[in-house]
Amino acid sequence: MPTILIINPNSSKKVSINLEKILILPAGTELYFYTAPSDAPKEIDGTESLIQSEQVVLPDLLDKHLHEKYDGYLVSCYSDHSLIHSLAKKTTKPVKLLVLTSISGWNATLDEAIVPFCGTGKFCSEKFQRTRALDFLVLILAGEDEFSKILDGKIDCALLGCAGMAGLDEKLLELYSGVVFVDSVKAGVEFLLALIRRS
Repeated sequence: MPTILIINPNSSKKVSINLEKILILPAGTELYFYTAPSDAPKEIDGTESLIQSEQVVLPDLLDKHLHEKYDGYLVSCYSDHSLIHSLAKKTTKPVKLLVLTSISGWNATLDEAIVPFCGTGKFCSEKFQRTRALDFLVLILAGEDEFSKILDGKIDCALLGCAGMAGLDEKLLELYSGVVFVDSVKAGVEFLLALIRRS
């Protein structure tokens, strides 16, 4: 039976509790959850907190030998988190991170991450809208009405990036029936399972 460690790289237990609530256990799979220690940032809102998160989480995972225990690892942060790369060097198991962000400081970074995915050498505006931000902190994410400020008739699909947005896909679908909302953590679990089965 495949085992997956869902890594919350910030110290917010609230985010981890929400992930445990919304992730439906795929048949024949065991999910385990990890929350970063209290000296990690409460949320990751830019490069500085991202680096601090990796500096706290990686040694903790290694000290507890968690990098050897599971079949796959999902870093639940919607960024090119450096923990993905450093953890992947310490294990032979799949480590993955799977564009809607909470603050505009992420817009350029997330747009740049799409370029290698497209394989075109430039932002693929024929397929993607530029990243849009809600411009409020993830930990106070409560009002779905905030989404109406950024959604318009040109959007068919919105990627809910941050783990703090986990579980909003179904709520938002009720409000915006013409838009598909993809919960990146749910999608990440399914993607990781496919990699585990393949390896």
